[in-house]
Amino acid sequence: MDEKKDFVLKSLDRQLVFTQLCREYGISTKTGYKWRERFLARGYAGLEEESRKPKSNGKALEEAVSVELLRIKKKHEAWGAAKILNIYERNNPGKHVPARSTVEHLFDRVGYVQHRRKKRRASGERIQQRVVPVKPNEVWTVDFKGWWYTRDQEKVNPLTVRDEYSKFILGIDVTEKGDISHVKAIFEGLFKEYGLPEYIRSDNGPPFASSASVWGLTKLSVWWMTLGIKLDRDDPGCPYQNGGHERMHRDMMQELEGQIDGSLNEHQKVFDEWRKEFNRERPHQALGMKRPAEVYHKSERKYISEKVELVYGRGMKSRMVNDRGWCNFRGKRLFIGNPFTGYQVGLKERAGQQTEVWFDNFLLGEIISATGQIAAKGTIIQQKPN
Repeated sequence: MDEKKDFVLKSLDRQLVFTQLCREYGISTKTGYKWRERFLARGYAGLEEESRKPKSNGKALEEAVSVELLRIKKKHEAWGAAKILNIYERNNPGKHVPARSTVEHLFDRVGYVQHRRKKRRASGERIQQRVVPVKPNEVWTVDFKGWWYTRDQEKVNPLTVRDEYSKFILGIDVTEKGDISHVKAIFEGLFKEYGLPEYIRSDNGPPFASSASVWGLTKLSVWWMTLGIKLDRDDPGCPYQNGGHERMHRDMMQELEGQIDGSLNEHQKVFDEWRKEFNRERPHQALGMKRPAEVYHKSERKYISEKVELVYGRGMKSRMVNDRGWCNFRGKRLFIGNPFTGYQVGLKERAGQQTEVWFDNFLLGEIISATGQIAAKGTIIQQKPN
């Protein structure tokens, strides 16, 4: 306050430069003029800090209106603000009707509104491999670009697959549907052409993962596992963990999205040409300005289309999972899950009547004897090496 008084007194001296005076006191010119005007209007009292409380309250109601609204609400406690307002307007024709938000605020203050605590959803079990590839085909990444519409209102939702190490785009495919069968058909084509990767990294959404299944496995990811491919999932809500793939999607958004005339077939033709240019002509700083096609080579692990028969070692009982996700063991029905339909699982009894359930070299968990379901351990699992 003493500095304010010194300032306003000096500001009346015409020989002093006002902006320089404000700078000396560490205030803006706007604040300086405000202080001087308040001082001239009200003296030193004008330099006191004023309340920042709004001069008017848009949600304030007259007492009589509040009482009437609360009377109706008490009679119909289950009714919301819209219904209460309708009754009030009918009972008081010609009178001003407050806004719905104002009435909701009134009911909230009085205690008629019960606020539910938001429950954080558990992230569930998740398979993760924080692998940094050192060679081609060690990690493939997959995701949907995100959809848009053609001028004929056809939905474009390209599935993109790339090699993490070389940045080589393996495929950009327009999918009729984004379900398991269509995505599996695309991967069969990629496996036949390029061979098999060691890992596939994806997000936690369908068709790559499912919150309703143990470890989030789907028929697609189970099929990958039978081919000897390990899974890697990003943390939920962390797309930066697949940053290279997201960067490629950003290039697609800038150069392709909404800029292609014609049908879905025309889009696919443009995607194929863009992919060739990306792989063969576009230099990448992360590759020392090489092109992805100069770094990438096909995998030595060849794809075999025949269904894989899983074999388990000594000490484990092999059981087939039926079309509803169940298998039988020692006279009991055990629910393994629909993604494992048609495959063999391995059951291993431990001390204390505990039974482990294995899928190939992957420990799914232990059987809960009371329910016959699998209980997975922990939230993140590292797969054993083949």
